[in-house]
Amino acid sequence: MRAAAPSAVLIAVIAAMPAWADGFRVRTEAGLTSSTADATSLEADLGFRDSRALTGAARLMWDKSSWPLRFEAHAQLNAAHGSQVALASELMPAEGPPRTLLDLSGDWSHDPNQAVVGVIDRASVAYTTESLVLKAGRQAITWGSGLFFHPSDIVAPFSPNAIDTSYKPGVDMLYVQYLFDNGADIQTIAVPRAETYGESAASDQSTLAIRGSATLGNLDGALFYARDRGDNVAGLNLSGPLGGASWNAEYVHWRLANGTTHPSWLFNITNFGTLGDWNVSYFAEYFHNGFGVDASVPLDALPANLTRRMSAGQVFFGGQDFLAPGGQLQVTADLSISPSAIISLNDGSKLATVGVNYALGDNTELAFDYFNPFGAEGSEFGGRETSTGSGVFAGPSQSVTLRLVHFF
Repeated sequence: MRAAAPSAVLIAVIAAMPAWADGFRVRTEAGLTSSTADATSLEADLGFRDSRALTGAARLMWDKSSWPLRFEAHAQLNAAHGSQVALASELMPAEGPPRTLLDLSGDWSHDPNQAVVGVIDRASVAYTTESLVLKAGRQAITWGSGLFFHPSDIVAPFSPNAIDTSYKPGVDMLYVQYLFDNGADIQTIAVPRAETYGESAASDQSTLAIRGSATLGNLDGALFYARDRGDNVAGLNLSGPLGGASWNAEYVHWRLANGTTHPSWLFNITNFGTLGDWNVSYFAEYFHNGFGVDASVPLDALPANLTRRMSAGQVFFGGQDFLAPGGQLQVTADLSISPSAIISLNDGSKLATVGVNYALGDNTELAFDYFNPFGAEGSEFGGRETSTGSGVFAGPSQSVTLRLVHFF
């Protein structure tokens, strides 16, 4: 047990939730995932060329409003059994500073091929008036309009190839929003973090940010500035219509404590139409990673500023320029097919994906996801060499995931 006190709190929350039937919901999930890696992959070198896992999860959610207050609590249970549990432990990097202040999780059971983990993922109270929102506790926030990449979302963004984006990871923070009569708003956040769990918050590990947004005619715009983990970051977001389509653009400028600058930018366009009797949406996104380096740079030689952002969960791929096209075909009211790809424009490697979702009922869904990387060894998605001359390459594997999701 990693944290006895948080686990006791989690058990108490789960036990008490049914008593608060008003506002109580549960999301359950059962799944099977299978991966096959190349013979020269890091997974194969560790003895896990083929890996499997049976997974299960339950998210217990409760919220209660008593104006002007609103309370929210989510408890998440995750269980997995199979060789991917051991593989994940082998691939886990050295633990850096925590991404949130409090450790509200516990390993309930853990052996080489089995893990049961619990976490309190939401625990907040909000005070709301017509023009003001004050919210404190574990919560989630999303900034920016990226479809795959999220350079403006500096607090716990999703990975570009994330399978399940239903709920962002909760982070301990203070959130303040002021709403103007004309629809504009100002948001501020304070995300305290410590060097290690249990210590006091440190300014060089924390995030302070302010963001303002407004609408000018057909153009929506936002500006933000943040002090993040000792570095400075400023961003501009713009969006608007383009004929029948819509577009979003983001520019994010990092200035690190060492004086170096790392600008990133993004542009995407989305449109809708029909293909025979099917409703179709299609989109494309270009992203430039200001921290990125050529795929020929091995893992153990990546610049410290890149590895720091990767360990903070703000950058997920080490490359520089990416194009991500995709779409969704609504075959029937219950069946949708979502093909997409992430392409490295620097070396031509790609990660192709297909997602299929089928609604079995109002509250039940079957989801299938397939991932297949294409590219030569030493490319972004063919795999970076772990160290020069090692002959071992780290990159995504071919994988299949099947999940059954039910709400009640």
